[in-house]
Amino acid sequence: MISLSQKESDGDDVLMIGIWGPGGIGKTAIARAIYNAIKRQFQGSCFLERVRETSNKSNGLVDLQRRLLSQILSSGHLLVPNVHDGISLIRDRLPCKKVLLVLDDVDQLDQLDVLAGEGHWFGKGSRIFVTSRDKRLFTLSRCKNRLYEVKPLDHDEALDLFNQHAFSNCKKHEIRKDLIGRALHYAGGFPLALEVLGSFLCGREEPAWESALHNLSKCPDQTINKVLKISFEGLENNEKEVFLDIACFFKGKNIEYIKKVIDNSRDFDTTIVIDILIERSLIRNEHGTLQMHDLVQLMGQNIVLQDNPGNPGQRSRLWFFKDVLDVLCEEKGTDAIEAIVVDFLTPEERDLSLEEITIEADAFKKMTNLRMLIFPKAHISSDGPIHLPSNLRWLKWPNAPLPKFGSGPKELIGLDLQKSHIRQLNIFKHFRWLKYVNFSQCKSLVSVPDFSSAPNLEFLNLDWCESLVELHQSVACLDKLELLSLQYCFNLSIFPHTLKAKSLQTLDLFCCCKLKKFSDIPEKMEHLEELDLGWTAIKELPASIENLSSVKLLNLEYCKRLTTLPSSVYKLQNLLYLNLDCCSNFAVFPRNSTDPSGNPGFRNLYWLEFGGCNLSEVEFLESSSSFPKLAHLNLSRNKFTHLPTCINKYDNLEHLIVDNCKQLQKIPQLPPNVHTLKASRCRSLQEFPHLSGLSSNRLLVEFCSCRELSRKGANTTDVLSLKVRLFSLSLSRTH
Repeated sequence: MISLSQKESDGDDVLMIGIWGPGGIGKTAIARAIYNAIKRQFQGSCFLERVRETSNKSNGLVDLQRRLLSQILSSGHLLVPNVHDGISLIRDRLPCKKVLLVLDDVDQLDQLDVLAGEGHWFGKGSRIFVTSRDKRLFTLSRCKNRLYEVKPLDHDEALDLFNQHAFSNCKKHEIRKDLIGRALHYAGGFPLALEVLGSFLCGREEPAWESALHNLSKCPDQTINKVLKISFEGLENNEKEVFLDIACFFKGKNIEYIKKVIDNSRDFDTTIVIDILIERSLIRNEHGTLQMHDLVQLMGQNIVLQDNPGNPGQRSRLWFFKDVLDVLCEEKGTDAIEAIVVDFLTPEERDLSLEEITIEADAFKKMTNLRMLIFPKAHISSDGPIHLPSNLRWLKWPNAPLPKFGSGPKELIGLDLQKSHIRQLNIFKHFRWLKYVNFSQCKSLVSVPDFSSAPNLEFLNLDWCESLVELHQSVACLDKLELLSLQYCFNLSIFPHTLKAKSLQTLDLFCCCKLKKFSDIPEKMEHLEELDLGWTAIKELPASIENLSSVKLLNLEYCKRLTTLPSSVYKLQNLLYLNLDCCSNFAVFPRNSTDPSGNPGFRNLYWLEFGGCNLSEVEFLESSSSFPKLAHLNLSRNKFTHLPTCINKYDNLEHLIVDNCKQLQKIPQLPPNVHTLKASRCRSLQEFPHLSGLSSNRLLVEFCSCRELSRKGANTTDVLSLKVRLFSLSLSRTH
């Protein structure tokens, strides 16, 4: 950072350099070292420590201005009546002086405004170093600035600093390397923690080290904790609540998941709050997950534990499985509990979760303020339905006993009961705010009830509900539903006869083996992009399929009863991927009979799969204008004898697969961009195209077991002449 300052020192600009990071990371030490190293290069210098602490005192800002002026001007008795006069004095007395100014531990913009509001207050070439836990201060400053983020020490640096304090100036004890490693892990590269912990352990023997490190893993060192807690105390109430949620429950989780859960369990949006916590160095975004230093997490958890150290039923948040079981089994719950999240089990807790645990039906009765309940898969049972508070917003409880809510309006937004033993759902009355429902792997569930009293539902997952027979018509009419997934519902046979969910984006019916009929679509559905009907028993698609105007993926693989598609399928102009692989009775793909409006066909389709169908002709390909962007065409294992000669007009075609087309006799000239041609086991093939006209520098060509080609001694010279360009080549051979 010294080099950063000196790099710009030749210029006349006044430069502010921000030193940003969490408490205890060494910002002040860095600023002090820089100050001592370069202060002789300036006409005046001043190091103002503890700006945050001093400014909170009566006339604190005035005192800071007085010290700044006195040190730089070497004047012992300078009168500064008030803040405004102090600003005037700095602007009037210092614009001709090249100064070095360090403002340590700044946490509010007004502190910068009265001490170094603008660059022209100081002489050319001046440097202002500011240490802060809040990144946003530097974006709001009116001075030209550079920002330096202080990161934890690496292992070698941390070990060196720790050794200086743990093994210097005291009687040397032999300490195991694993204990030193645990101490370094606890400190996590924070200089303050390394110094405090090293000094505390200095001169102690191994049993004392082990005891101290064990205790610190449960309760933080108060000296370190006090420094870290300063950042927390400067937060607004909403920011504190979100920070504590992350510290107790969500460290390391995906940001979008965290936002979804917290947003929907509180009455405010967390997007800006998370940004603020990042700016204050309390959390960080790492590849889409929220992380925080272990010491910062321990500080947050300790704040909650101090609500009532001896009685978990009186704390706002519970995250230890043992504490939760103590509260539930002993019915110690109170209205103080706002959230229960047990997302990780220690080995000891995992063993405990395998035991049969019985709780009373009213175990949650007194938790009237419970807003979030996320529980691990555990063997918890009850004599009857578990009564849950109506204020609950988010419930995730795999393998849960049957839940029961009060008769009035419910606040529930997220409901995840996957792997539960629910047979009938009779709980969806007065769930107006419900958005997310996951009943996946509820293998006893037979039917899905009327969802019309949940008009805000956006997500419904019923994957692997193997006993599910019927989906209620109301589900297909939910205006806000975006995802409906019923993968592997092997017994589903009754599906809504009409589909009107106008916000639906994804509909997945993959492997619903007994589903014979797909819904009619009476109105435009402009948001549906993915429709998966693979491995179903449907015989046809309705002509109204054209109303899926935005669909991009249509999967019909292994629909063995499907014989054709309606010609209206050509109106799916946003379709990118169409898969009819292994539709063994599919005999005719419709031709595009251009309508009066000049329908151009599949103008965006690039992937088309017909492998294992029953096509005896491919006349639909004669209209190349219907497939202008087609890049991948798989026609393997079909019965046609010829490809249309106009195949050479498919300018974007890159992959052509006709393996095992046993009646295929001729492959015409191909378009220039083809770089994969697979025609193995085409036993009737007699002619193949010249490949010299292909432009690709990496060709994959396969003609394995094309016995008619071999019997007639077809000329392979053209292929062999391209061997320099061939990535892979398999010529005819007989077996």
